[in-house]
Amino acid sequence: MLNMNKLGNPSSPTRKTDYVTTAIVYPNSRIHVGWAWECLGADWLVRGLRSLGRDTFFATGMDEHSLNVQRAAEKAELSPKAYCDQMALDIEKVLRQMGMSYDRFIRTSDPDHEWVVKNLVQRAFDQGDIYQAKYEGLYCASCEAYYTEKDLKEGLCPSHGQAPTWISEENYFFRLSRYQDRLLQLFQDQPLFLQPEYRRAEVVNFIQQGLKDFSISRSSFSWGVPLPFDSKHVVYVWFDALINYLTAAGLEFKLKDPSSPEAQAFDARWPASVHIIGKDISRFHCVYWPAMLMALNLPLPEKVFAHGYITIKGEKMSKSLGNIVTPDGVMAISGPDPFRYYLLAENQFSQDGNFSLESLILKNNADLANDWGNLVNRSISMTRKYFPDQALEPVASTELSHEVRVSFENLPKELEEALLRIDSSAYAAACSARSRILNLFIDRNKPWALFKQGTPEALAALQEVLFTLLEGIRWLATAWLPILPFGMPEVFQQLNVAAPEAQGALKNLAWGKSPFLPNSPRPIYPRLEMPIENETYEERTANAALAARMRSVAG
Repeated sequence: MLNMNKLGNPSSPTRKTDYVTTAIVYPNSRIHVGWAWECLGADWLVRGLRSLGRDTFFATGMDEHSLNVQRAAEKAELSPKAYCDQMALDIEKVLRQMGMSYDRFIRTSDPDHEWVVKNLVQRAFDQGDIYQAKYEGLYCASCEAYYTEKDLKEGLCPSHGQAPTWISEENYFFRLSRYQDRLLQLFQDQPLFLQPEYRRAEVVNFIQQGLKDFSISRSSFSWGVPLPFDSKHVVYVWFDALINYLTAAGLEFKLKDPSSPEAQAFDARWPASVHIIGKDISRFHCVYWPAMLMALNLPLPEKVFAHGYITIKGEKMSKSLGNIVTPDGVMAISGPDPFRYYLLAENQFSQDGNFSLESLILKNNADLANDWGNLVNRSISMTRKYFPDQALEPVASTELSHEVRVSFENLPKELEEALLRIDSSAYAAACSARSRILNLFIDRNKPWALFKQGTPEALAALQEVLFTLLEGIRWLATAWLPILPFGMPEVFQQLNVAAPEAQGALKNLAWGKSPFLPNSPRPIYPRLEMPIENETYEERTANAALAARMRSVAG
């Protein structure tokens, strides 16, 4: 389990900002639901930390300098830069549709990143951590990684299921072997450096088998950051890509003017609180990256969290496997909140997850439309019916509602613990449990029966029941914001209360401070229709987009 220090203690003078990153994505094709899950997990975490009142900085972006990208550009008959410019527009558009709240979308072709890479590569070279030698070995172009025979699975790349190619060329190498003992010491001193904890043994075993120096340059293609000491070579993708975390935090300012405000911002952000990555690149982030930082005498990130794969019918979603489902294609059918909810609530972030459009629709209809949406609708409807044009004033909790209030006042602590464990499904489960409590509260106390009795005691109980429901909904709408940022403002509008500021929203919750005079209710999450039998994914997407346009025109 994590504690406050593991994501940065806000009271510590060495940690003022929680810096959260995703891996940066290859733009050799459109982004898929697998990377979207990573992005949404990070977005939920950042939004949740903000709701606890913590300062955050969130970076994601695009890894442009690779042979895969150059080949994709050639296929599109564009220069690599023009191709990446187009892909950046598309990727950021989809991320906005998903509700991503990042502070920096970094591209490895950004001028500040190229400057930082050249500076750090030169430093490593000057101190003898980079040298030139001939490389011969097996190379997988899809994952931009070198493999030995023992790494392969039946002769194929373990991540992409394709045969690697034999490469022989003169490269520059980073002395990874020099840092083997320090890396082993890292995992001994900080056993929670890599989360979930069970992934640690694989990385430690890899180190113990003996580390080999790795290539950090290529001369067979030109799309990349030129080596400052040999312009015939460009920096190899992983040495370039991993440094993005430093660039996004503002290292350029720190190196150019350590006393500047921007340099102070870098000091507040670095070391990163957590790198959120896919499990297939944990070796690069837990071996290569710490060794690079050790060589550069820079602090290591506090944590690496390696989530599982999103699978479709048991297979990893992968561009190379051709089973891609795109986030915007799904959201054309479901909308953004049901998409976010399904990935974050249905799947255990630390394990492999599954994607199925049919499961998403069932999850939306059961949880968002029926349980939560119906709770909001009938609570507001009863309030307007039984107290028309009359503000529902706060009332003291009696034995009637005390248990509900206590449960809600325990909610922020449960949510904080789920955030610090990076467990989005537990966070969603805690919220859903309170929704069920409120629905059960209605069934037990039968507001309609209290109104029908009409006695002063019954009407007082009715007021307490309805106020408890609306106050519970207000708390839940605040708690749901990190997962459901699109629909919750509508809940506050229907309650006729101001939506909370993102910073400190959960931290500042207090029970029973304001009256309610709600507006007319209307469905927040409509039920979704199951796809027509034999309808293709593309047909479902097109039909859903057409239906959305028709609804927009109609109303």
